[in-house]
Amino acid sequence: MDEQNIHTHLPIQPQQILLPKKVYIGDVAELRCNFSSNSPALKQMVSSGTQNISTNLFVTPLDAKDFEILEVKLSPAGIDFYQLSIIFKPWKIGSINFPALNLNELQIQFEPVSIVSITEQNNTSTLKDNLAPFLLPGTTYKLYGLLLIFLIILITGIRLFIKRDKIRFYINNKRLLKKYKRNKKRTIRELNKLSGEQIEDSLFSEKYQHIMRTYLETRFAYPFTKAATSEFIKGYFIATNNLASEEKQEAFEDITSTFIRTDYIRYKSGSKLFANEKDDLCKMVLNRIEILEGDVIKVTSV
Repeated sequence: MDEQNIHTHLPIQPQQILLPKKVYIGDVAELRCNFSSNSPALKQMVSSGTQNISTNLFVTPLDAKDFEILEVKLSPAGIDFYQLSIIFKPWKIGSINFPALNLNELQIQFEPVSIVSITEQNNTSTLKDNLAPFLLPGTTYKLYGLLLIFLIILITGIRLFIKRDKIRFYINNKRLLKKYKRNKKRTIRELNKLSGEQIEDSLFSEKYQHIMRTYLETRFAYPFTKAATSEFIKGYFIATNNLASEEKQEAFEDITSTFIRTDYIRYKSGSKLFANEKDDLCKMVLNRIEILEGDVIKVTSV
């Protein structure tokens, strides 16, 4: 690559996610990067779907002592949105810095990723000093009596305080569970109805996205009805405080993939769904909804 081409690269700082969230030495991990660009060359590159990217496009040689890159893929993720996935194995703990990657006139720049040591842990080694006797003769029963009275008053006060919070917690969660239940029932009913409608694929995709955006926004209290498909994963991590299980995270990613597919059907002229794809899509999403609903707290008593 000549010097002129190097200087024409436009730097891009993507939104990146490390999967899984904690990666250890020797694990297979994925650095998933989302970015937008109106580059005609990129659009042409992924016109037929996901493409493998050569590691020769990294601007500097890869350090085999720190990590091994197994695969680099570029996928369409909506209109002028793309997803770059780097599958790799780390060979050291701490921060790993991937060199920038040239994609035609763009240069994708990455933030460092952190690799965890499986042996890291907190240890304590201090010994407690022995306590000297502090009760004087003749005061033992009085102190025990006062301590017992104090403990009774303390426990009673704590129980009253906790009871008040539990009642509030119970009421709030009952309302939330009712809201989730209505949202789930409505979504299932509408998806089943949509699956049987004989309509154009583009209209099916539009209705499907409306149903699922409404479901996700109600379920996670995040504005998915206004978010671009490329922002869904980031929104999910914000809504769940990045504490959801890997099973639920994968279920949400599967739902996000249906938005990428239906975006393509909606906006790519002449594109069509495969035979039985409507039914298969709706059945898969209904299964993923069951997984997402599995973490709802069931409050049965005060």
